[in-house]
Amino acid sequence: MGHTPTSVFRLAAGGRREQLVVEQYPRPQESYECMLYEMTGSVLESADGMLTKGPGQPEVEASAAMAARGVRVRAMYPRALLAEPEQAARLRQVSDTGVSVRVLDHVPHDLLVFDGQTVCLAARPSARDCEEPPLVRVTGQLLAASFGAIYDSYWQRATPLSRTSPGPHHAQLGERERAVIRLMTNGYSDDRIARKLGITTPDVQSVMAALMERLDAGSRFEAGYKLAREVDPRDL
Repeated sequence: MGHTPTSVFRLAAGGRREQLVVEQYPRPQESYECMLYEMTGSVLESADGMLTKGPGQPEVEASAAMAARGVRVRAMYPRALLAEPEQAARLRQVSDTGVSVRVLDHVPHDLLVFDGQTVCLAARPSARDCEEPPLVRVTGQLLAASFGAIYDSYWQRATPLSRTSPGPHHAQLGERERAVIRLMTNGYSDDRIARKLGITTPDVQSVMAALMERLDAGSRFEAGYKLAREVDPRDL
């Protein structure tokens, strides 16, 4: 995999000194895939990714290979991908390989952290440059620890895929059903929900009965539990 000459720096922090190696790879897509396969074979403990685009087949294969070896693999993607059936299916495919997948409302940039020692970033293109940005790989534990902390802060704010992926029941929810569920989870009684929505109490009870039947739930509590596992409250 060709790349520009390597830059080597010396860092010192907290009494520790280490060598920092910075490599820049042109033609990012080709370089990214080559780097991905290289890192897949060498990573030992953890691989964390935050990506602005949906996963391609190389990412799915690399994630599966690492997870199969016992590597802890985490991945974050934009929530907007869930609105695209093909991308949503690809995210579930990644999750099925044993990867912990979460989604964010906004992913600011691509970031990969391997074993807490190597960081990969895609440099931002300039406004005048139409070419894809180069890939930058940085090796050094001191700097990698900082990027790892940044990754963890986003991870804590992200939502697990299991709670956001549109399941079969989520996909079938109508506007009235969403409104009833939203008010029910806020503790509203049937009468109060009816007044809020301008419908009758029997209408509210009919909506709940239909939901319970669809979810194969024996009670409202069970229906609420099953919906909580499928529906992100922000989608109601």
